[in-house]
Amino acid sequence: MRRRLWLLPLLSAALASGAAAQACEHGMAPAPPPGPFAPAAALAAGWGADGALALSDGRSLVLLGLALPTALDPQPGLLARSRAAAEMVLDGRLLVPAVRSADRHGRLAGDAVLLPEPGSPADGGSPSLALALLAAGAGYADPGAAPACAAALLAAEAQARQKRRGIFSDPDTVAPAHDHDRLGRRAGLFTLVEGRVRAAGATREKVFLNFGSRWREDFTIVLPAGDFATILGDGLVAAMLRGTLVSVRGVVRMDGGPAIFVRSRHEILILEGPATAESKEDTAR
Repeated sequence: MRRRLWLLPLLSAALASGAAAQACEHGMAPAPPPGPFAPAAALAAGWGADGALALSDGRSLVLLGLALPTALDPQPGLLARSRAAAEMVLDGRLLVPAVRSADRHGRLAGDAVLLPEPGSPADGGSPSLALALLAAGAGYADPGAAPACAAALLAAEAQARQKRRGIFSDPDTVAPAHDHDRLGRRAGLFTLVEGRVRAAGATREKVFLNFGSRWREDFTIVLPAGDFATILGDGLVAAMLRGTLVSVRGVVRMDGGPAIFVRSRHEILILEGPATAESKEDTAR
């Protein structure tokens, strides 16, 4: 009974913080109205094979905005580092799903609010579970799944990368764009890729950014031509991207060679302008 009484003010604070989460400061989604998906506190019981978080009350939660490594990932130790980082965040903490609906598999799809530890102040600032996991290095930011929270998601991942936490303790977690063999082995998997654009071209429907001389084998970023300006900005044409250092994230597909199809401006970032002649020679070596 004491535990339940202790939960009442924390639940109220968690729901209040979810309702005020327009800037994704406290959660990734507002608290849902009463109904079949009304929130209730639960413990994390473990991760399912599908990447969903199993809860102690039998529910299953898919965290939007967060892409977790799976058992299919070929990078040695990546899944173990992800699970270890997630355990540090969860570690017996109660959480409240802030979800309005379920997906077609009956799983809750959204975010959750981590409740404070017993005895700690309940000030309405309970953190988003997705952001906490990202900051710990448990997975990749997937802003395309939660575009309203893109800035918060990418900032949380940047913390993990800067401090080399979790999956980012291994520099190989960011795949080099020139390694088409490695990227080919990641087909079907969410991947973070960085590299310099070797060539760029366009058709009426698509823009192609190529990262090697063998266009049908090397890694390519594919963007919809109609949304190119929305994604990368007005006044920019594909040819201007030659030589720029680019970061892209998404699921790798095989389209001749490995490719990532970009649909949102949050999935691609220009890190540097074209390399100087000297740095291009260094990169070629």
